[in-house]
Amino acid sequence: MPDQQNVTTGGQQMKEAVATEQASAFDPVDCFKQMILARTINDILKTRKTQGKFDFYIGCAGHEAIAGVIAALRPDDWLTQYYRDLAGWLWRTRDPYAPIRGAYARETDPMTSGRNLSEQFSSRRFHILPYFAEIAALAPFCAGVAFAFKREQTGQLVSFHCGDGGVATNDFNVLYRAATVHQLPVIMVVEENGWAITFGGKQWGGSVVEWARGGGAHAVEMDGTDAVALYEATLPLAEHARTKGPVLLHLKMGLLDPHSSSTDIYAYRDRAEINKTKEARDPITNTGRRLLQMGLLTEAEIERMKKEARAQVTQIDEQVQGEPLPSGDRLLEHVYSWPKEPTVEPTGAPKTMTMLDAINDALVEIARRDPGFFVYGQDVGGPRGGVFGATQSLVKEFPERAISSPLNEQLIFGIAAGASMADGRARCGEIQFVDYHQSMAQTARLAAAIEYQSFGDWNCPVLMRMKSGSGGGGPVSGSGAGGGGMGHSHAGEHWFTDIPGMITLCPSTPYDAKGLLIEASRTESPVIFLERGRLYRSVAPRDAQGNVIGPVADLWQVPGGYYTVPMRQARRIRIGSGFLTGAIVTWGIMMLEAAIAAANVVAQHGGSFDIVDLRTLMPFDQETISAALREANRVVVVTEEPDYANYGRYVHSWIVQHHFEDMDMPAAFICGKGNVPSVPYDGPEEMAFYPTSKDIEAVLINFATA
Repeated sequence: MPDQQNVTTGGQQMKEAVATEQASAFDPVDCFKQMILARTINDILKTRKTQGKFDFYIGCAGHEAIAGVIAALRPDDWLTQYYRDLAGWLWRTRDPYAPIRGAYARETDPMTSGRNLSEQFSSRRFHILPYFAEIAALAPFCAGVAFAFKREQTGQLVSFHCGDGGVATNDFNVLYRAATVHQLPVIMVVEENGWAITFGGKQWGGSVVEWARGGGAHAVEMDGTDAVALYEATLPLAEHARTKGPVLLHLKMGLLDPHSSSTDIYAYRDRAEINKTKEARDPITNTGRRLLQMGLLTEAEIERMKKEARAQVTQIDEQVQGEPLPSGDRLLEHVYSWPKEPTVEPTGAPKTMTMLDAINDALVEIARRDPGFFVYGQDVGGPRGGVFGATQSLVKEFPERAISSPLNEQLIFGIAAGASMADGRARCGEIQFVDYHQSMAQTARLAAAIEYQSFGDWNCPVLMRMKSGSGGGGPVSGSGAGGGGMGHSHAGEHWFTDIPGMITLCPSTPYDAKGLLIEASRTESPVIFLERGRLYRSVAPRDAQGNVIGPVADLWQVPGGYYTVPMRQARRIRIGSGFLTGAIVTWGIMMLEAAIAAANVVAQHGGSFDIVDLRTLMPFDQETISAALREANRVVVVTEEPDYANYGRYVHSWIVQHHFEDMDMPAAFICGKGNVPSVPYDGPEEMAFYPTSKDIEAVLINFATA
């Protein structure tokens, strides 16, 4: 990750570099050679799978002419390759070793180092985004990459490839929607071979070309078995995408093999249909015929090329079989990436702030140091700064950096995530309510897997902010019902803390909110930043006598300027000065409830309590919890989530598993009352649901008097 001071210079150099890249001169014979090499790799790997050399293979036969499309692009254009695009991989990378190493899951596999299935094309060096097994799942990320290219005016485009089934997915429709709304430099290549796995039905009604045109894309349909014709057709389409907006290229192809090594082609396809497809839609035959007509090759030369490819692939195959498998010792490598720079201590004068003010401040500070930083979400570019006003300062100081989006959470996540991958730095999406995240769930889960599955070749430093929990201003104990209701009140942490590779943050105070948000912009892993609605405008908590609780109130004093708070470090807050009576593990609005409860119990019974404010929910700070428990020997975990399999239950079970013998009484647990679908809108039921300081006090009194 570049230093903050070098962002502007580095970005300008990148623009100047990509502006000079042009597509290399097209050699149709060389393109055909890569197609033959792809078919040869395909045939040999099919045989090796049958021999039991590895577990799975999915082939390219029938799709080799896609090399003509890739050849028409510039080397700096980005790709998402369909798993049948082996010939396109070979044209772009000139690396026939990679797909063979991938098939054998060798450590030397440059795409995933053996972690993903074969033909899951991926290369940061060659601008090939890491493929996911979920069909078309990279489409939202492609939208974000293209969004970054357009914002930075690099002149690059993104070519997204999928089969006909990909068009039916939500992911593809997110890309199409984003590309047409923002007129992005995207080519959406649909490689239709007429088959899903064993089903040959339609994936859309009517004409996909007419559908695409109706929404604002330029669309073309053509035969997809002649690489020379595809190259000639793609050149003007690429220019259109760069200068005018999105293109859909619908290619009619033929699938010459079964879907994969797991299926028998003759179990679901008629022999006559298979033979007809091979006769009419074999790209090796059709492109070879074109080159013969052009006088560029003879039949003898084509046969010689096939023999040379066979010898080359056989040699590579023998070499790769002797290469090492990955070691099991590396299992936990490349799950998370943390900021490489040291913590930035505050230097500005502190002033009293609400959490909402602190978030506004943080976004502006990030924008000042990173010219490419933006926030993308519903209404965030309006004068109010979104529905809660979290981007109001950004709108005032950097209006072009607060960008209002269409109403689609998966689209919002995809734009921010893809742009972060293109820029190598955090780009921020805002979801109004965590309850609405469901449409982006798959995209979020896959973003968290990118570093792991690519063995560190790729990162996705997306930063997603969202309001969580109920409304209202301050602790439930003092402010009463917030009126969130269905769709506006989930805590939400359980949706993200069970995703390996995803960092989940939930600050409890304005000081930590600002510092953590800035720190989150410096990591290379995806971050979910949960902002409790009750904390947006909350003041520091007070005890039953109306006294400000000093150790917590200090965290409402927020320094001006740029500073960071480290992730993965919980904060210990001591309430009271006597003997340590117990520990409270919590986060978010429940930290304030815990502080009120602890202050009240200390006033009545003396002693002291340690509040362990997690701040980073996953991966959480096990060392700080352990240290507090070994001192206190008594603990309660407090969460506002509904009961059942929530995140708080996980923290509680971890404590019991690792510290059973350190405790002199059972670990207590407090959460929302009952496993209800959502917090009700009406006041009485809402108040009946949420834990308050009174619930916590009952447990702490037991600690103090036992």
